[in-house]
Amino acid sequence: MPFPIGAAQYPAVRAAIDVELTAELLPDAIIALDPYAPAAEREIKRRDPAWASRTGEDADRLGRAQLYLTAALLLPALPVLLERSVEDVRLRRQEVDLAARVAALRRRAEEELAIVLGAASGPAGVVTLFGRAPGGRAR
Repeated sequence: MPFPIGAAQYPAVRAAIDVELTAELLPDAIIALDPYAPAAEREIKRRDPAWASRTGEDADRLGRAQLYLTAALLLPALPVLLERSVEDVRLRRQEVDLAARVAALRRRAEEELAIVLGAASGPAGVVTLFGRAPGGRAR
């Protein structure tokens, strides 16, 4: 998946949110609005100053990170349809914990970025509180 992502990857953004989400319900033009795909792109570029030189699997990982961040940004803005009736058929969907879904999408983006940036990097601003010290067990 190329970085930055474009309209060809927008079906994957929709699928990351909900596999039943269609272009009719979430048009490409909405995904392309500044608060979504471009904001995710800026975040990746801010976190990885060497983004322009990334190729191969690293570029693909940056593209996936942007995809997941875009989905995380879009998810809270989408209306949630819980029930629908068509003639005699009534469908009801299970309610989704939006905060947990957004966190899961962001975590997937962080995993992709961590691989590209190196294992030592994590989410910006996170301080390591615990570490391993060399030595033996107390006797």
